[in-house]
Amino acid sequence: MNDPRKPVSSAVKALTGAAVVVFALCVCCGPALAGRFVNLTETAVFPQGEGEVVQATAFSACRGPGHSIDTIEFQAGVEYGLINRLQVGFALPALIATRDQATRTTAVDGTALWGLYNFIDPVTQGWGFAAAALYGGAADTQTGELALLVEKPFDRWLLVYNGILGRSWARISALDDTNFMTHHLGASWHAARGLYFGVETDWLLEQTPDTGWETAERYLGPNLSFETGPLWITAAAHFEIEGGDFTPDQVYRVQVGLPF
Repeated sequence: MNDPRKPVSSAVKALTGAAVVVFALCVCCGPALAGRFVNLTETAVFPQGEGEVVQATAFSACRGPGHSIDTIEFQAGVEYGLINRLQVGFALPALIATRDQATRTTAVDGTALWGLYNFIDPVTQGWGFAAAALYGGAADTQTGELALLVEKPFDRWLLVYNGILGRSWARISALDDTNFMTHHLGASWHAARGLYFGVETDWLLEQTPDTGWETAERYLGPNLSFETGPLWITAAAHFEIEGGDFTPDQVYRVQVGLPF
């Protein structure tokens, strides 16, 4: 969790570093096939030799006593079915533009590599189970993560849970090494052909030597997914339920995927 006593310049660095990690995760463990969520990974994977390109955009706003920070990010990723049941991918460095009350900065930073293995196929078995691993690197941090993914369809509904355990290693003095655990839960309703409405929530817990385990941030918000031909578009708005002075109050994300 960011220390509210830090100057705004340090807070901007911390926000940017955290955003790269989270944003890379959205692309990397991002939707396989046509994804219904922006912050959850479904368990299905691409067949061997098939994949997709994903373009992700995010805007976040952080308001608090004495500061106002806006960030917009653009990042592209590729997912590919390497062998039967195994999907791999990588995220290109993100373009990140940050503005606070005094400065405007632009950076190209943050990339990630990941793999996802499907143990139970949701199409043939009626529910899905998969595991994923990720390494993400940025100028300020590097991160390793392990994730368990579960999904269950109910007629027109789809429920998905992701549990993630990871560690972030700081490369600058303004940040601390941190163990973290994230719970993502989402529900999506198939409203019409190619149209889905849903809701998703994120709960991030962090462990540091000074504080132990504590909630760093919680978000909740709606999402919308639309398919037209091979192209799919998913958008979501996440609103802060709990967080620190320098965690975004609201985050808006759009992802566009094109299979190949």
